[in-house]
Amino acid sequence: MKHGILLGVAAIAAPVVAVAAQADQSAEAVFAQRLVNDPRAEALRPYGQPIPPEVRSDKTVQFGKALRIPISSAAQDFWRVGIVTPTLKPVKESDRLVVAFWARAQRTEANSPGKLCRVQLEATPVVRTIFEQAFDITPEWKMYKISGKADRAYPAGGLNAAFHLACAKQTIDIGPVFILDYGQ
Repeated sequence: MKHGILLGVAAIAAPVVAVAAQADQSAEAVFAQRLVNDPRAEALRPYGQPIPPEVRSDKTVQFGKALRIPISSAAQDFWRVGIVTPTLKPVKESDRLVVAFWARAQRTEANSPGKLCRVQLEATPVVRTIFEQAFDITPEWKMYKISGKADRAYPAGGLNAAFHLACAKQTIDIGPVFILDYGQ
């Protein structure tokens, strides 16, 4: 699994390393400049369940923590259960944004893939989707990503990465979630 973590980080960091080499900055410094949210599982904000899901220790995922979200049944209004992570920095119009996250399906019905009904970058406080994608989630930790462009400028906190989860009876683990701003 450690090998998979390194590959996932390398997939995100490859453009960062190229930029760092050109500008004589460390890859870590450039990555920190691109990161616009707190990626830790402890910073994720769950909603929609009477008992909030737990952050658990897991040495097989980056940073060693994951949020475990049990979903008791599928719901037509699948967006009512999920998690969000807000931006902490402003974003400019037309900036290329990437939402990259670690996930695995801990339990599913009939060994089917786990489902993330929708992962979206959304404007707040009135929710408006900027870009979105559904994902099938494997039982092994894997990094997934979506990308798109900011349709206008947003202040810090003006965007969330949102995960809508109630489309299947399942238990999903979500590890670190990165919102990266690659500028124009």
